[in-house]
Amino acid sequence: MNALAVIYVNEHLDMLRSEAAQRRTASLAERRSFHDRLASAAANVRRVLGGESGDSVLPKLENYPYGG
Repeated sequence: MNALAVIYVNEHLDMLRSEAAQRRTASLAERRSFHDRLASAAANVRRVLGGESGDSVLPKLENYPYGG
């Protein structure tokens, strides 16, 4: 019984590995360019730091004594 279970589990793991390899090769073909990924990351950073929206996570530093 245990040998049969090991065979089934190994077969299932091989199937999962082959599906993952197929997805990986498919994603490499659809990969965005470096410029697009960099622009997206910069937009996310601007959005998080409050560059575009009025409801920022960071407080506004108005009349800050060390603002120079």
